[in-house]
Amino acid sequence: MGRVKREFNRPENKRSAKLIVIATEGRKTERVYFEGLAESFDSTKVHVEVIEKLDNNSSPENVLGQLNAFKGEYNLDENDELWMVIDRVYQSWEAEIIRSVAQICHQKKGYFLAVSNPAFELWLLLHFIDCTKLSKLVKEDLYRNAKVSRSKTYSKKMLSDLLGGFNEAKYNAFLFVENVQDAIDNAIRLDSNPRTRWPNYLGTRVYKLAQNILSSSISIVQ
Repeated sequence: MGRVKREFNRPENKRSAKLIVIATEGRKTERVYFEGLAESFDSTKVHVEVIEKLDNNSSPENVLGQLNAFKGEYNLDENDELWMVIDRVYQSWEAEIIRSVAQICHQKKGYFLAVSNPAFELWLLLHFIDCTKLSKLVKEDLYRNAKVSRSKTYSKKMLSDLLGGFNEAKYNAFLFVENVQDAIDNAIRLDSNPRTRWPNYLGTRVYKLAQNILSSSISIVQ
């Protein structure tokens, strides 16, 4: 006999809300952001659940495993969504690994993939700048995202310089969230080939997840 699934404990005022479950590659940066986004667009129509990451295993397969475990434990409604938020990090993950999880998400009902190429910090940058207007050299450096110091990649340093400092584990998400529509618009402009399953060059599909959260939270019946 298979394991009996249990009901997910939605907040009292969200018993019939759409559930958007997010599993992330990083332990803190993405979680801080999405919890801030959910709080800013709080609605009885949607509940955002960011799965707590308890280890530093950032492989795409591990992130997918978190979603599978969640789905295996809870009964989900027809319109609930399971989102993978991962980085391309071509220095770490072969294209075949990304291709494999992208295919699985494409085939499994309710699964969605939001890849940032090269990293989630690009999505954060887009809240403040239109990367299509950067010089070709800067875009190439941002895409390569090499380490420029012991603790910072190019994208992290760019973000830190822009904000006058940035602590990826302890930052004010609301500074970003207030510009989320700008980030969506900038990400769409940067997405030169939106029909692919992930951006093959500089780009991020996190905007699709942000759009879902925003549209779900304001879809109030008139």
